[in-house]
Amino acid sequence: MKNVLDKLQSALQDAEQAQAKPPVMSVDVKQSLRESGLFEEVRRSGYVRFENRTGASIYVNDPTPDRLNIERARLHNFPNDVQLRDFIHQPDHHYPVPRIKRDYEIPGKYVQEVIDIIGGKAEPEQALASNPNNRDTAHGPVRSGMRALNTILYGPPGTGKTYLTAQRCVEICDGPDIRDDDCERYKELVDSGRVEFVTFHQSYGYEEFVEGLRPAPNKDGQVGFRLVPTPGVLKRIAERARGDLENAYVLVIDEINRANISKVMGELITLLEEDKREGASNEVAVTLPHSGDEQTFTLPPNLHILGTMNTADRSIALIDTALRRRFQFEEMAPKPELLSVVDGIDLPAVLKTINDRLEYLIDRDHLIGHAWLMNASTKTDVDGIFRRKIIPLVAEYFYDDWRKVRAVLGNTDDFVRGERLAAPPGLYEEDVEERFRWTVREDFAADAYRRLISGQSTSPEADADA
Repeated sequence: MKNVLDKLQSALQDAEQAQAKPPVMSVDVKQSLRESGLFEEVRRSGYVRFENRTGASIYVNDPTPDRLNIERARLHNFPNDVQLRDFIHQPDHHYPVPRIKRDYEIPGKYVQEVIDIIGGKAEPEQALASNPNNRDTAHGPVRSGMRALNTILYGPPGTGKTYLTAQRCVEICDGPDIRDDDCERYKELVDSGRVEFVTFHQSYGYEEFVEGLRPAPNKDGQVGFRLVPTPGVLKRIAERARGDLENAYVLVIDEINRANISKVMGELITLLEEDKREGASNEVAVTLPHSGDEQTFTLPPNLHILGTMNTADRSIALIDTALRRRFQFEEMAPKPELLSVVDGIDLPAVLKTINDRLEYLIDRDHLIGHAWLMNASTKTDVDGIFRRKIIPLVAEYFYDDWRKVRAVLGNTDDFVRGERLAAPPGLYEEDVEERFRWTVREDFAADAYRRLISGQSTSPEADADA
């Protein structure tokens, strides 16, 4: 009997080990991705990144070359992302990973299915079925092609997130036709009450956003005051939208990640979901704490929430899971191709070089946006932007580690220079860490930007002294 039990226990242990260790795949994952023709291959230390034209990436790590890695937060960047998400979530199509990990890890044997989904075209029926905006509501069908109700534009500083909100508001309210007067139309929409703009910050709360108690004079001329429920910005625009269901309304929330989302939104976080809006199949109504039982509150189906998020200010990984599930995220990446050559300075190459180095040293959330340099028309303009905006921002990224700042700028003395400091009396240089006084140069050399791109030092002597 003991032998039988021992054999059974051994078989169970073997089964557990087989389940814990993914089998070695016979499929060459990297080669399959290369042959698909859908990606540009970028090799880094420890992994290979396959990036497609939309900026979405698949990673293959050298320690686990039998897996595909797709970042959860950027899954929406892939063509046919709904079908891809459904595929990944099927049993056995991904490995279970720790809760804090941001990647989907997909067995390599499914690489061809992933490629087929990304490279294929969604059927019209599939697109309609997967888009909640195309469902019929109690107020009639929402027109096909309408954007998601809840969207967050995210990216590093200077990528045009706030600037794009005006154009996006006009597109939501009037349709996608291109106009030359988007700014004027945006102002008209704000003046008419169809667009509201608010900026979140650390002190922003539920009272300002949803509803709060505000002092008001007592009735009948009595001395003193009373507290009355006062609607916040969300409740005000929701009431206007509910009374005008034929038109779209937009609430823009700039810097949405800078506030405590749970504190600001409270029970309204439930109502944001598109299938829980007024008239939807799973409509939810809540009782607001200050209004009490006077009336229940719902969000109308024609109210869009458009947020912006600076990833360098706070990582997208820290965004509340409830918020992430209710919003569609659109990445706003730097676009060097929008820049031009200014006084012989190849700005597209300069920006791309800086961002490649920043991504290597930190991550892609801490890059430099193209908007910083869009209005530069002379070398003097470029120098000023670098001296007063870009270099201080890069220094902030590295917490004033100026060696890394210098490395990002090409490791030359053309932009910043370090002067070695002598050890104080009583200390020997070998007893203390070498220290420098770093300064940003007042004048940049004529070919400083060329050397920034090439990484060629001004001179060996200068580097030795720096």
